[in-house]
Amino acid sequence: MILHFDFSTGAAGDKILGSLIEVSESLGLASFEDVQEVGSALVPKVAITRSSLKQGGIQATGITVDEDSPSHRHWSDIRAQITEAGERGVLSERALQLSLDAFGAIAVAEAQAHGVDIEEVHFHEIGAADTIIDICCNCFLLDRLDPEAVYATPLALGSGTFVCSHGELPVPPPATVLLIEGLPAYAGSHQGELTTPTGATLARTFVTNWEQLPCMKPQAVGYGAGTRTIPGAANVVRAIMGERVSLAGLMPSMDCVLEGCTLLESNIDHLSPEALAFACEQLLAFGALDVWLDPIAMKKGRMAVRLNALAYAHETQHTAEKIIALTGSLGVRSHYVERTCVPREIITKETGFGEVRYKAAFVSTPEGSVKLQRPEYEDVARIAREQGLDFNRLYEELCEELGE
Repeated sequence: MILHFDFSTGAAGDKILGSLIEVSESLGLASFEDVQEVGSALVPKVAITRSSLKQGGIQATGITVDEDSPSHRHWSDIRAQITEAGERGVLSERALQLSLDAFGAIAVAEAQAHGVDIEEVHFHEIGAADTIIDICCNCFLLDRLDPEAVYATPLALGSGTFVCSHGELPVPPPATVLLIEGLPAYAGSHQGELTTPTGATLARTFVTNWEQLPCMKPQAVGYGAGTRTIPGAANVVRAIMGERVSLAGLMPSMDCVLEGCTLLESNIDHLSPEALAFACEQLLAFGALDVWLDPIAMKKGRMAVRLNALAYAHETQHTAEKIIALTGSLGVRSHYVERTCVPREIITKETGFGEVRYKAAFVSTPEGSVKLQRPEYEDVARIAREQGLDFNRLYEELCEELGE
């Protein structure tokens, strides 16, 4: 199964924890009592309470953590605390590693933000019991759910300023800015801090694909509530767990899937056709799903081309940077799109002209589903050159050998 988070009103440790508790209980994989047990083993004399809150008309789980005689902790203290819990079997090996990765990322960000050595970082809010519980218990639940992939919407960060132990800071705070580096994020229309350092590091650690809700059959949904009221919005994180399924309306045997992608575009009027062809080849080699050129007319009547590249949503930033590096473009537009894909495979056949690779896939016809096999262009072109054959005739003969 796959898991999807909606971070449209930000990500915070308690909100993510509340959503995963509801999903885990719905599927019978873990309970709030399990979270309390893990939390008590991690931080002695800690009290974890659950409440039912209504945010923007949505009933959601709120989590509160209180520690008797709280103390400030350094990264070395927290690392030892989490590691010891793993050695005692409180956390599985995977949950332990996820917890250390998530907390380690915060430690690095805090050290860089404050200009100190990582072992000298003196945590304040970050070292409090609620952050330890939020990170470790979320990792515990993710390990129990064991999704094959974790999807999420871009992170809403908020705007304005907020007050913490360091004084008044801009939103997002310095540590959060470092933690979201390379991740899709935006300010949103709501004031205040929507994504905390804890939420940012959990998102960085958990999420494998940044996109809108993928094609799936939901099995469980959970809502985790924040403590602050956001005017006109529900301050919740929504988690949906379900099975990846074929696109509705298509034949199940075809196993078509709906994928979230990003279409990147850049208008170019300063490159030669040869340079453009090279850029397209390099983008495909880089991992772009497809690349093509459209003729356009730009300002002052200048003829130009629009370079289009299709990429997986989580590769948006890397692909945009690659386009700029290859073309010298000063800007790349991008927007979310979806594509319906028929799975295909490359098979090798022995033919009268030698070994030839074919692209094979099941496609829909009025008579039903049939297996289509098409010769790969590179092999047809190679044989045509080597044997002095007409490309079109050779292509037809290779199809005829398979009865296409």
